[in-house]
Amino acid sequence: MAKGPYKKPSKWAKGKTDPDSWWKKGEPSPNPKGRPKGSKNQKTLWKEAVQKKITVNFDGETQKMTKQELTYHQLAQKAASGDLKAIAMQMSLDEKFDPGENIPPTKAESAADFDTFDQWFKLRETFKVFKQSDEEENNG
Repeated sequence: MAKGPYKKPSKWAKGKTDPDSWWKKGEPSPNPKGRPKGSKNQKTLWKEAVQKKITVNFDGETQKMTKQELTYHQLAQKAASGDLKAIAMQMSLDEKFDPGENIPPTKAESAADFDTFDQWFKLRETFKVFKQSDEEENNG
């Protein structure tokens, strides 16, 4: 099997190109059919779609609300009617956007914790588990 001509190793690292071949400002674009100016990405299109206001008949009166607001109203309505998937979704949204408050312990609960700590401390002193003798401290 004949080998082809010897290829001289590149002085540029793998995946790198010669800086002389890079595009320079003022030259023709290397991607002339690239993304057109003013085009919107999907995130922008999504925000515009859900923030669009529509007129709905809500609780017997005509109101204007965004599609996103209407979605939350419909979810709450389905959850109230007993739809288990809607209930689960609403609970997850509640946990995410309306977390419960951290209630501090009552005096009785705190007293019980301190009693437990005092008992542990007395047992520790009784059995001297964490104390070393003077000989071990001097030799160690």
